[in-house]
Amino acid sequence: MTRRYTAVFVTALLVIALSAAAAPAAGATAQEDADCSFPFTATDATGTNVTVEERPDSIVALQPSAAQTLWELDAQARVVGAPVGSYTDYLEGIDGKTNVLNDDGFSVNQEAVVELDADIVLAPNIVPDETVQSLREANQTVYKFGFGNSLQFVADKTELTGQLVGSCDAAEATNEEYWNRIDSVRNGTDAYESPRVLHFTDNFTAGSGTFIDELVTTAGGVNVAAENGVEGYGQINDEALVEWNPEVIIVADDEGRVPNTAAYESTFAVQNDQVVAINGNYLSQPAPRIAIALESIAEAFAEAELESDATPADPEQTPDDPEPSTTEPDSTDGDGDGFGALVALVALLGAALLARRP
Repeated sequence: MTRRYTAVFVTALLVIALSAAAAPAAGATAQEDADCSFPFTATDATGTNVTVEERPDSIVALQPSAAQTLWELDAQARVVGAPVGSYTDYLEGIDGKTNVLNDDGFSVNQEAVVELDADIVLAPNIVPDETVQSLREANQTVYKFGFGNSLQFVADKTELTGQLVGSCDAAEATNEEYWNRIDSVRNGTDAYESPRVLHFTDNFTAGSGTFIDELVTTAGGVNVAAENGVEGYGQINDEALVEWNPEVIIVADDEGRVPNTAAYESTFAVQNDQVVAINGNYLSQPAPRIAIALESIAEAFAEAELESDATPADPEQTPDDPEPSTTEPDSTDGDGDGFGALVALVALLGAALLARRP
């Protein structure tokens, strides 16, 4: 993802997080015993009853996570519009679709969507309600997904997407593979001790109530930000970083490294080359391939050296003030938009967003 996309993306995360803190998360209520029969009706995150009259022949996805899910359901041949860019270029054939985002790589090009006039438009929660309403006023059938911050949410959204587009069998098969991969990771965590872990993205970290936190804990790690009271996404300061002293730092592969500062250089993770780059698209998009990111994280934890196992350094050979050095990450990409409620550090985030990035 580009840094410009990241800046807008994180801003949107905060808006969603604040909204989630103020009111219960909006979920979807589908008709009972849905089995891919049509017409299909479900209540979306805006409280609107959305009816799809027949199996869609044309589909628009307004954000990368929706596009990834459709590809996993083998519905890509019916997709006429989707985000086209570095954050979806791993999807085969995406270049042949109409790009439905503006030049900022995030906001929806409503004119392009209306021109496509698809049978169904899928809007992840990060798409503003105002955009959804505007498209509906232009006679588009738009379903907006609810807010979620868990692995279960991804599975539920995959199932619902299958119902909306008439790919229920594919959704069931996708979720079966998804849970098999997750269970395999969970069953393997007894083989190694839990490292202290920090997630880093442009000087922000993920605390409790986020997809990242569940990925870290499911893979057997301890999220040092969550352990120290960070909820949602919070800024990292040098004092806290030194105190937390993570043994593993997770970054997205498009970001690639942690800051070149003495505080980061002092951490066990940096000193032992345990800055781990994970496929950024899999890591940041709440869709089925997040299970691949989980596998990569678990692999890194299994291979990590822990401070308790390390040979103590000779104090006479350890400089009091080490010079910062550039730290390249280890890459553990798999083979193959999760977002928590923000409770703390909101005041600090506003100014930072003007200068930043997913």
